Amino acid sequence: MEDYNKEFKIDIPKKQSALKAEIVSFLNSTDGEIYLGVNDSGTVHYDLINEKKKKWEEVLSNWIVNAFTPGVTSLIYIYPNETPFRIKIFKGKERPYFYKDGEGFNTKGVYVRVGSTKRLASFDEIQRMIRQHNQHDYERLLCHRDDLTFNYIENRFKEKSVPFDKYALSLMDKDGKYNNAALLLSDQNPTISKFAVFQGTTVNVFLDKKEFTGSILKQLDEVLYFANLSNRKKITITGNPERDEYSDIPERALREAIVNCYCHRDWTLSGDIKIEFYDDRVQIFSPGSLPDGLTLENIKMGMVAKRNKIIVDTLDKADVIENYASGVRRIFEDYAGFKKQPEYYISDNGVIVTLFNRNYDVQDDGQNGDQNDVQNDVQKLSPEQRKEKIIELIKSNNKITIDMMSYMINVSKPTIERDISKLKKENKIEYTGSAKDGYWIVKRTN
Repeated sequence: MEDYNKEFKIDIPKKQSALKAEIVSFLNSTDGEIYLGVNDSGTVHYDLINEKKKKWEEVLSNWIVNAFTPGVTSLIYIYPNETPFRIKIFKGKERPYFYKDGEGFNTKGVYVRVGSTKRLASFDEIQRMIRQHNQHDYERLLCHRDDLTFNYIENRFKEKSVPFDKYALSLMDKDGKYNNAALLLSDQNPTISKFAVFQGTTVNVFLDKKEFTGSILKQLDEVLYFANLSNRKKITITGNPERDEYSDIPERALREAIVNCYCHRDWTLSGDIKIEFYDDRVQIFSPGSLPDGLTLENIKMGMVAKRNKIIVDTLDKADVIENYASGVRRIFEDYAGFKKQPEYYISDNGVIVTLFNRNYDVQDDGQNGDQNDVQNDVQKLSPEQRKEKIIELIKSNNKITIDMMSYMINVSKPTIERDISKLKKENKIEYTGSAKDGYWIVKRTN
């Protein structure tokens, strides 16, 4: 039956633009196949195919060379000796594709695939395809600002004893004009990143939410810091001399998934990088699809495409990137043997990576009867250790909520409230301001 990747046609229609539009919809949307000599119900008409296949081959061969823009000779293949007659079409990299109707760009010839049918692309969709086509040049396009500062990234380079040379890093052209890569790495970067922690497995209750601004290096550092704080550990007593500690999310996998956002997202799109923590998973949102038509399987095999070469090279020199091009493989390595493998949802608009909480899954297994290690005692913090942890959390985030402390220390909210009451009586902390806009103060810790 017909579907997103398959179309049946009994013949080349008299109005040939209808079939050209079908071909264009695949070029702009997805790999697909069109079968000639097959009716809508899937019935193959063998006599018609034998009668017309030579004519079809002649017409289609001419179309491949002359009927579409940009060129499609490497994207369309015909198989006249197969039954039914098959046309194989690959999604192109130079979108938008359109069929010719006179000279110049023909917006009426730009089609996309929706389900098992085609439709005219909207103006916004055409604009998005144009941006994606130009995204490899985006870094080098001039940003038309001459007031950029680089305090944050310069300090990082200084810490690493690496010279920060804007020309050598390709952040300026020969005339001293800044490009978009410079803007993104500067202190004036207009994009933001969002971070949220939710109670439970839905978005109903916020425990904490933040927005990060400034250089993408600064945003990346801050996101990684709060992601590490929010990534709880389960400590189990196994009878061995050393206790076992298991982070909810493998630390290396979490870092790789977040770093990949800043290295490979499509900066021509206006969406934000978002990291969302739930009890059972972390979801990481990155605007834009995979670069250069790569698939997840391609990347897992080690294939590489650099969308943001200047940014990647700069972050590499700042010692942010480890073993470039092996990040996705390491993410899956860290989940080896775990029943819930990382999930990747990939579309033209973005990539969503879901990393599952290994400890949450273990709890579920225990509830289902597979006790094993689940029955091992979980080492709880002592009251004094809890209070020390509360002070540590306040020092790292003076606007942290009681709900967030409860989540991160993995104890009930009333327990946290009792500990805070004791810390206040001991004159170690205080809260100043309103419930909405106030903040914590650490007064003394000894």
